[in-house]
Amino acid sequence: MVLALVAAACSGDEGATSTPREEPLEVLSGRTEVTTADLGPFAVDTDGMAGPGTPLGGGLQVPDGSLLLGVPFPDLVGKGYRALLLVTGDPVAVFSAVAEQAGGLGMEGDGGCLTVPEGLGCSGRFVDGADGESLTVSALRRVGPAGITSGLAVVYQPPGSQDPGAQPPLPPTPTDAVFPVPLPEGPIEGPDQADVVAAVRDTEGPPRPLEVGSRVVGLPGPCTCDGPGWSFVVELDGVERDVVAAYARQFTDLGEPPDISERLADELTILGVRVGSGSPVAEVRAVLPDSGPAYAIVSYVGE
Repeated sequence: MVLALVAAACSGDEGATSTPREEPLEVLSGRTEVTTADLGPFAVDTDGMAGPGTPLGGGLQVPDGSLLLGVPFPDLVGKGYRALLLVTGDPVAVFSAVAEQAGGLGMEGDGGCLTVPEGLGCSGRFVDGADGESLTVSALRRVGPAGITSGLAVVYQPPGSQDPGAQPPLPPTPTDAVFPVPLPEGPIEGPDQADVVAAVRDTEGPPRPLEVGSRVVGLPGPCTCDGPGWSFVVELDGVERDVVAAYARQFTDLGEPPDISERLADELTILGVRVGSGSPVAEVRAVLPDSGPAYAIVSYVGE
């Protein structure tokens, strides 16, 4: 299993009523164009991806060897966000690059990589002891009979989100792979639309199909949360709220889907819904700009 350095569930901002931040995250600006050559062996559509150097927020950016899927997805309350990246290069190098960026911003912590079934996993948490800014990062490269996973998940929380004195940060841990997990020479096709997450699901469970009015961006990857699970990003080309509701209904095995929460931030509308209580839960979050494509991230949080 992936080195378990963090165990908390994703932040529970769906349905929260706190005062939202005043300035929206600039999720659609400064994007680096992606070409087919950047994909390497992945035979997926480049639409909805952004290349290395693309700003994520909080001073972080997409590192070399990876591509941003969709956009960073802001929290409904506060200045935090989550993002999912497709890893085209060495996952250890990509993980280490993000950890180095965190260190450059004053965050310290612990992280590492080790063997997982049929692959390699990395996990780390980094906190600024002075102001409570934090970053959780997980990477997964797995080549198995159900498909290929090669992704990195990021959860960022701005200064003031953590109690600076609660848990003194640990010094960084050297990050070395137990063994390399190269990608096949290709082509690596996108996921099966009838069960998008077959390659990332660790336990038996119902298929999670692609909903009408959406298109998978890249491949599914690790959970954009503070623990185990999985996430995938879709571009919404149907009625956005209806598609978000349809994904929420997929998880009635976890509980009754509540109403969708909504927040306006200048030229962005942010939607969020959480299904279930305790663990596991499912989360769907969408970013709807006044102009340009809309994206959603679907996450299963828990074992």
